Amino acid sequence: MRGKPNGRRPDPLPPDFDPELYLDLNADVAMAVEAGLIASPEEHYRVFGHREGRPFRAPSVRAELGGGLAGPWTYRYPYRAWPDLPAIAFAQPRPGPEDEAIARRLIAAWRSGAGRSPVQADSEGMWAARTQGFPAFHGALRDGDAAVLAGLLNNLFQSHLAHGIAMGRTMATLARHAPVPFAASWCDRLLRLSEALGLAQVRSPEQGDFAAPLAGSLDRHAEPARLEAELGFPLAFPDVGAPFGVRYGAGILPEHAFSHAYAAWRIGQLGRLDRVVEIGGGFGGLAWFLRRAGRHYTILDLPFTNVLQGWFLLKAGLDVSLAGEPEAAIRVLPWWEIERDERYDLAINQDSIPEMPPETAAMYIARIRTIAPLFYSINQEAAAPNTGEFRQGVVPDLVARDGGYRRVSRNLFWMRDGYVEELYARR
Repeated sequence: MRGKPNGRRPDPLPPDFDPELYLDLNADVAMAVEAGLIASPEEHYRVFGHREGRPFRAPSVRAELGGGLAGPWTYRYPYRAWPDLPAIAFAQPRPGPEDEAIARRLIAAWRSGAGRSPVQADSEGMWAARTQGFPAFHGALRDGDAAVLAGLLNNLFQSHLAHGIAMGRTMATLARHAPVPFAASWCDRLLRLSEALGLAQVRSPEQGDFAAPLAGSLDRHAEPARLEAELGFPLAFPDVGAPFGVRYGAGILPEHAFSHAYAAWRIGQLGRLDRVVEIGGGFGGLAWFLRRAGRHYTILDLPFTNVLQGWFLLKAGLDVSLAGEPEAAIRVLPWWEIERDERYDLAINQDSIPEMPPETAAMYIARIRTIAPLFYSINQEAAAPNTGEFRQGVVPDLVARDGGYRRVSRNLFWMRDGYVEELYARR
């Protein structure tokens, strides 16, 4: 999201400009408009959007790999598409009689932490807009309106509330207008997980036809069952928050479920880990796949995201406690509870430490070393601009500056190019 226009003359609006579609296609703009940082989608496009090349029309798939919507690096191999691509399915919101009771618990937990944060960790960086935008969401929390909150969360994965966490309104809009690249991407993640588990052979660009069509190399209809047998747990995803993806069994399996399932499988290889803490838990997907009898799982995150995690896991029927409640098998707590005098067998972070302000990231790295002997990280190392004030962090650099860890393993992340999977042990 850019700052002020610096005196530039605004660009004209295209004659077919649709302000609602523009907000659908640009989640950060929608959040900025809701936060009052930009007056309207029209103003954003005229001052910033045209120069930034922002989309404002419904996409149409072109012939090249990715259809013009996804870069070639999105896919494991340079193929255009799978044969017999699956349809993308969109779940409808599923309200239930338990919704308002869950929402009231979420409101009470959010209120219990309001104003208690020792520092405003969510006042800068990529996640700051979450505390400033979404007026209906924050209004429901402040006003104690359980019905409104439940209505918003029932459509979580097809709304901007999920932006940067999973799916979201922008991705749903693109998938509806141009489903082919999204179906190919879903199949690609299926293939990557199959390769990681040794169920599919890895092609070599130095041997054979690296770009050959995938016909016959993997049966997407039979592969999930083979994956489940190898993983040791089901791939089924709960019908919560209106997910979208490919139909699997009685439900819908979203693309990102493959990455969570992979991480759960890798963590399972580390041995018996009865007490696990996840720093920044997304929407709760990894907690879903790591659930098992006897395991205590704690998520520590921003209060905003705690609401989303609590909704997903409670609505999915798991044993969950929120801030201020008697403790359950899965705890969803605000981030500052990392200062509790507690110990865990493993700490996890996926795709979030690099986005934190530098001092916050350093605090987590130091605290993780105190509370857990093992630290499992899946993160990128691009060190890209985060805000105008600082760049994204790099986990190995943060760990090196801390000085209290030794690296046990480091490898490229099977499920997503540009990401690194590491395991650190406390010295």
